Amino acid sequence: MNLNTEFKLSLYEELKLIHKSRKVKIFLVQNLQDEKIYIKKEIKEYTKEIYESIKNINSKNIPKIYEILEYDEKLIIIEEFINGDTLQTILEKENKINEKEVIKYMISLCDILNEIHSLNPPIIHRDIKPANIIISNDNILKLIDFDISRTYKEGESLDTTLLGTKGYASPEQFGFDQTDCRSDIYAMGVMMNVLTTGKHIKEELNNTFLKDIIKKCTHISAENRYNNVLDLKVDLKSRLYNYENIKKNKNSYTKSNVKENRINSLSKRSKTLPGFRSKNFIYMISASFWYLFLIMVLFIAKSLNELLENIILVAMMLSVYFILTNYLNIKNKLPLLKSEKVLVRIAGYWTYSMAIFLIGGWLLNLTMS
Repeated sequence: MNLNTEFKLSLYEELKLIHKSRKVKIFLVQNLQDEKIYIKKEIKEYTKEIYESIKNINSKNIPKIYEILEYDEKLIIIEEFINGDTLQTILEKENKINEKEVIKYMISLCDILNEIHSLNPPIIHRDIKPANIIISNDNILKLIDFDISRTYKEGESLDTTLLGTKGYASPEQFGFDQTDCRSDIYAMGVMMNVLTTGKHIKEELNNTFLKDIIKKCTHISAENRYNNVLDLKVDLKSRLYNYENIKKNKNSYTKSNVKENRINSLSKRSKTLPGFRSKNFIYMISASFWYLFLIMVLFIAKSLNELLENIILVAMMLSVYFILTNYLNIKNKLPLLKSEKVLVRIAGYWTYSMAIFLIGGWLLNLTMS
């Protein structure tokens, strides 16, 4: 027995069994030295080289591996504990996930898959599904569970083992061909559909922004899928850009319509005679008597001079009245009245009223002379 390995394992106190199957046990553990929480995996069937390659990857999108130990015919992995929820848990709570969020998650997934697919030899995850993706509390995607991952071996026609979750595994994972990066892309396509519709592609296909991408990802022939995750990422970014632009234009269009409708409404209202705008019965009766009085003033004149004087008086009263009631939106056309300061507007009303009375008085003097 390796004493160094035994000592390292003794530092981790098991707190809780999280998952148990025929091939793997997963524990929540605490390090007795730093008192931090970690994940411990005991794997019976494994490829140690895969975890050693992953340990060397510096990415925020996979849990950091701290220890890789072989003990009692098992591989012991000590890795970072991620505080968050799996996409499966989120999906169960919400039934479906906002398409914009899904696109962002898939772009992050493309980044980490590109890392492992670009290794020499490439590593194929082979079990991409919502349960194997954690969204941390700070909204960072983490790809977990590399237990059935394999390295791509050029020249081989078939995988040695048939593994993968039913519904997400690509056709080649059932013995038709050797899995490569396009097998992970197939699972991504299925997962995008499930996340955005709540259903598998065989039940209901996404019919919006991601439809064409999902169809290409999940083509039965690997040759007709995306060649790599970087090509997929380009299309996802393009969809995200279009999605945000349409949302932005829609909001802009809505705001523009509201503003335009408001302007049109104000324009129509400003053309209605004061007293009749609010459709208030009392105001309309009062306004009717007011306009009737002004009309009567014109017809009580006994001579041409009196008629001219009455016309000037009516014009003066109407001018002041129309300014005070903002007829034809006159406030926005006259200096002082369109000021945001109340005192300036009051001074404006006084100035224009005085100007009207002075001009009217001058014209009355002319008719009397």
